[in-house]
Amino acid sequence: MLQELGTHIEELIAEKRFAEIKRMLPQHPEDLARLISGFSKSAYKLFIFRLISSSKAVEVFEYLPIEEEEEMLQSLPIQEVKIILNEMSPDDRTELFEEMPAEIVKRFINVLSIEERKIALELLNYPEDSIGRLITPDYVQLYADMTVKEALEQLRSVGMKKETIYHCYVLDRQKCLIGIVSLKKIVLAQPETPISEIMYTDVVKVNVYADKEEAANIFKKYDVIALPVVDNDNKLLGIVTFDDFVDILEEEATEDFERIAAMLPVERPYMEAGFLDLLWKRSFWLIVLTVLESASSLVLQKYGGVIQNWIALTFFLPILVATGGNAGMQSAMMVIRGLAVGDIKVKDFFKVILRESLMGFCIGAILAVVGLVRVVLQQNNWLLSISVGVSMGFTIMFSAIIGATLPIVFRKLRLDPALMSGPLITTIVDVVGIFVYFEIAQYILRL
Repeated sequence: MLQELGTHIEELIAEKRFAEIKRMLPQHPEDLARLISGFSKSAYKLFIFRLISSSKAVEVFEYLPIEEEEEMLQSLPIQEVKIILNEMSPDDRTELFEEMPAEIVKRFINVLSIEERKIALELLNYPEDSIGRLITPDYVQLYADMTVKEALEQLRSVGMKKETIYHCYVLDRQKCLIGIVSLKKIVLAQPETPISEIMYTDVVKVNVYADKEEAANIFKKYDVIALPVVDNDNKLLGIVTFDDFVDILEEEATEDFERIAAMLPVERPYMEAGFLDLLWKRSFWLIVLTVLESASSLVLQKYGGVIQNWIALTFFLPILVATGGNAGMQSAMMVIRGLAVGDIKVKDFFKVILRESLMGFCIGAILAVVGLVRVVLQQNNWLLSISVGVSMGFTIMFSAIIGATLPIVFRKLRLDPALMSGPLITTIVDVVGIFVYFEIAQYILRL
């Protein structure tokens, strides 16, 4: 519908029927942002943006892609840029500044008010992947010695300017976080009740230098709508709200999917990413895997004499390799998932290996029988059947162990466990599986 509306608006612009355009614009800021992004001409984007009321313009601007925000800021008069940047939420503004060239950021920081400039510079000084880059100071702060009546007055005076009022943060006079109280408790309590009596003191919080992914896991675990961020002295610096955590989780999930598919992370959406950037990030791991996979050709070359004597051995090699790779992938995915959600810790290494060894042995035994029957039906040769079946059993057991081991080792080395999944594990299993297959065949077939 937005695409059709955009096409119609382009026709109205060409006919200079501007009054009609304003009446047709969607009401929700996100729909407006998507409508603006859909125009191919920058002039149209700027024209529609300037038709939006000033009270809604900043919110619409925050929904635009970073590249379009940057483009629009450089097209608008400096007075309008000043209003937008000063009214933007600090976390969205920081994300925008991160993507812009340093000289442009410096120019835009200079148009901020003294207070907003201080906030912007403080957030930009935190490490790139830390939760500090995402905090907003737009929270309601109360004090333990306040009464409920005073707290309500505070909410009425500042609430409209804050990002959320559903939870209020209770500080001592040194600005240290000592508690949290919900709006529900404040509204339902008696006016003269001290805040200290209704606040919750066991506050879930995170250090400002914590990694974004670590903070997102805390957010998921405790099911909160906002997470307070403190410094090393427990002073409250700001909060991070659920919309930012949704973005973090989506970003982390995308990176894991890309690594599972043997790709370097792509920072832009598919349709916006540069061709050469995609080419490099997709080919890098494929080159590495090709070099590793070439070891299998060396193994095959070593057993050239065996293959000449028993050509039938090669008929079942694809089944062995594929099944081993699938078994390794199963183990890896379960362990990576467990590490991601906190079900598995690095200290559980030996428990996981023992469990996956038993699982691999049992699955290997089942598939060994399946492989044996499969070969008998095709070749009617019991020695060949036993060779394939036993090889399949050993390969699957090894695959399960290696698939469980490598992600935990990578976590211990502080690397992303997703790097050790998918094609990389499959490649390792391929090489080892071929070696095991021919060694067992040599022994059973007396070659």
